[in-house]
Amino acid sequence: MSVPTPEKRYQLEKEVVEAIPDLLVIKPKVFPDERGFFSESYNKTEWAEKIGYTENLQQDNHSFSHYGVLRGLHTQPHMGKLVTVVSGEIFDVAVDIRKDSPTYGKWHGVILNATNKHAFWIPAGFLHGFQVLSKEGAHVTYKCSAVYDPKTEFGINPFDEDINVDWPIKDKSTVIVSERDTQHASFKSL
Repeated sequence: MSVPTPEKRYQLEKEVVEAIPDLLVIKPKVFPDERGFFSESYNKTEWAEKIGYTENLQQDNHSFSHYGVLRGLHTQPHMGKLVTVVSGEIFDVAVDIRKDSPTYGKWHGVILNATNKHAFWIPAGFLHGFQVLSKEGAHVTYKCSAVYDPKTEFGINPFDEDINVDWPIKDKSTVIVSERDTQHASFKSL
């Protein structure tokens, strides 16, 4: 098994997404050496003290997806997600669907992978989806600010023209999307 050497980072860092300031890219501490690496992927106390991150995370999820898989766009009205990649690489997307927000309808995408070890904070009120870019697939984990409730989940078609996400894999013959996701409503229906 080939494991990439992650980027060395001795201090926790936070990057606010300028276009949609409620989205955060969090860069945890990572300590690679000749044995491999150690990463402190989440520390409730330090994150609160150093970067003001005080979310009450209540559920962990882990998915594996093959190359070309596109999951989303999904949301639960009261659930935020802290998304990371254990192995592989994804293009992770958040779409603001808060009706009173100045960034309503805007989307932002980030590359998450096993080398950068970044975490993408997507607060409640956003759609979430990702596309797997690595040939070996990707293991994706999410810490959630609420417990999953299938009665409140809904989605928007990931190819919705009003949102117009610029997914990196353009060849639709290599993109794998569930029938359920392609049958989701349009953005205009919100």
